[in-house]
Amino acid sequence: MHTTVISLVALLFSTRALGGSDASLYQGCLDTAEAIRSAMLGSIRTSWEQGTAAGAIVEWNDPEYSVFGAFPFVYNGLFPRDTLQLAYSAAVRQTPDGRLSQNINDAQDGAALDGASAGSVVLMGSFTDPSRKSYWENAADAQLNYILNVAPRTKTGAISHRATSRQYWADGVYMGFPFIAYYGAVKNNGTLLQIAYDQCRLYRDALLIDGPTGKLWAHIYDDDTSSWIDKGIWSTGNGWAALGMLRVAVTIQKTPFYSSMTSQVSDLLSWVKEILDGEFRALNSDNLLPDYITGGPNFSDAASSAALASVAYRVATLYPEQFGHNYTDTAEQIRVAVWNGVTNLGTLSPIVNPLAWNETGLLSTEAQGFGLMMLSGWRDWIGI
Repeated sequence: MHTTVISLVALLFSTRALGGSDASLYQGCLDTAEAIRSAMLGSIRTSWEQGTAAGAIVEWNDPEYSVFGAFPFVYNGLFPRDTLQLAYSAAVRQTPDGRLSQNINDAQDGAALDGASAGSVVLMGSFTDPSRKSYWENAADAQLNYILNVAPRTKTGAISHRATSRQYWADGVYMGFPFIAYYGAVKNNGTLLQIAYDQCRLYRDALLIDGPTGKLWAHIYDDDTSSWIDKGIWSTGNGWAALGMLRVAVTIQKTPFYSSMTSQVSDLLSWVKEILDGEFRALNSDNLLPDYITGGPNFSDAASSAALASVAYRVATLYPEQFGHNYTDTAEQIRVAVWNGVTNLGTLSPIVNPLAWNETGLLSTEAQGFGLMMLSGWRDWIGI
């Protein structure tokens, strides 16, 4: 199958003048990935950007330690320098209450979950960099304590995405819950794996709505006022949710607790499928997803498109019986469209402004990270 796929991909990439050989195809991928990566590293500032960048780097540069690797929770003799450089910055900028990456000129961004997006790579340092084992563990412990014991909770027990109010943001499913699951995997703690699943379920219960293309996630609900802040179906928010739930599912599956948690993994994968189905039906004519399906502008957005294409490649690789070629066919269309929009500075275009969700932007760390995740998923899918 992969030989056929590689030939097809080479044909699709002909618009970028990569040539017909597998070697030139892969070299083109490397060149573009490096441009995307360097633009990402040149842009990171905030806590969620730090964690998203680190998550993209571990997949591209240190894939054996990604949760998609065969044995990600044990040291294999390889030092993941690129990933730990980002993890180190997250830990150095940790606030006294435990939130990673948040200390920037004494300013904090008000998020409860965003700092935890770097938590997995920080904890990874505890077994891949033994000279700093206690440093990495202490930083990860403080972050876990914050989200479990300090962050506000909603009426249902969901961990709030915000630090001083009780709010559900679709973004939080990526930011906080994969770290809880990862900690459970590394420390052999099944309770934490169950908590990660429960948090995904509670967020879905709060944010899932009926859209024109299927059931999808609205963006932000305020539990304090029992009202929507953003009821729009924001494609990036659905990307965050799918990315997070997939990581929780894969993490659980690679632990000894999986045999007693098959139903939880099945739920998570069905919820990922639900998002892919609804989003992919909304594809614009240029093979990119709209910024909003409902409740906002529908300009084409390479950021959310790359995020969900990365999910499609991953699930098709890991669960081919559940996710067939229809998902990768769409992912291929998206990847080529994203690839063709990469600028000479290595930035994805067009993209949504990550600070103003109904506006176009020029540079977005999360968009760059999604692009790198997409290429990592594509690389594993074709088997290079």
